[in-house]
Amino acid sequence: MKRLPPLKAMQAFEAAGRHQSLKKAADELCVTTGAISQQIKLLEAHLDVELFKRLNKSVRLTEAGRACLPLIEQGFELLGDAAAKAQAYSEQKLITISVAPSFGAKWLLPRLEQFRRKHPDIDLRIDASTRLIDFAHDDVDISIRYGAIKEKGMHVEALSHEELFPVCSPHLMTQCASLEALSDYPLLHLERRSADKSFPGWAEWIEENGLNKDAFKHGPRFSMSSMVLQAAIDGQGVAMASSVLAADDLKTGRLIRLFPQSLRAKYNYHLICTKSLSQRADVVKFIDWIKQEILA
Repeated sequence: MKRLPPLKAMQAFEAAGRHQSLKKAADELCVTTGAISQQIKLLEAHLDVELFKRLNKSVRLTEAGRACLPLIEQGFELLGDAAAKAQAYSEQKLITISVAPSFGAKWLLPRLEQFRRKHPDIDLRIDASTRLIDFAHDDVDISIRYGAIKEKGMHVEALSHEELFPVCSPHLMTQCASLEALSDYPLLHLERRSADKSFPGWAEWIEENGLNKDAFKHGPRFSMSSMVLQAAIDGQGVAMASSVLAADDLKTGRLIRLFPQSLRAKYNYHLICTKSLSQRADVVKFIDWIKQEILA
């Protein structure tokens, strides 16, 4: 077998070449810029070729560096695939899933028992969070996020779109005589979601239906969709509900839809994981299951 260069040196070169920056590579690998530079020099000495041109405040790949970078990137991807295949043979499987709290509480958690009955050999660990996941360092296998997903080099699956429409508890009212009559009831407002500043709410629905917006400004504000829906279930007012998050409450009759008019959200829910992990047997089973469930 050919004598391979040190793995750490190749990792430092791959990160620096991909970012075209020693500092960004250092930040990604949680080391100092000096450590990255030292590893690259070690690799250059091993190969007896210059891989970077050192400029005043930046680096630029040489012809040799440009030639070998794609192959090293492929090599690391193959190593990841090999590790994922080995993990697939683990007797007890655990998948850590990061989900936004409202999606977790209102959609995923009520369905986990169905997944467990179908796949008793797979355990799920749920991390309720909206933070940006760093799959290289965070203990997370899959994240489910809403919004415009720009994860280059990742496996991304669009799960479901959302529509928004007014709902309330049947104890508050069983029907509404007219759109204008909504102004007689407290409206439950969701403050803008950070993932989508254009996410529609009462203001957009009122404008779409030609109502007087000044008559619909009253009502409490909440920072989470699950809190808005729970307040509606408790009969505290009328909510602008997500077709995804309110699906179970509508099916069981805890909430009723008041009007056929709806608004379409701009973005989707997405499932995100690494490409190598998307091929692991237990992860494939979870992805297949959630896609079937969310379309049911």
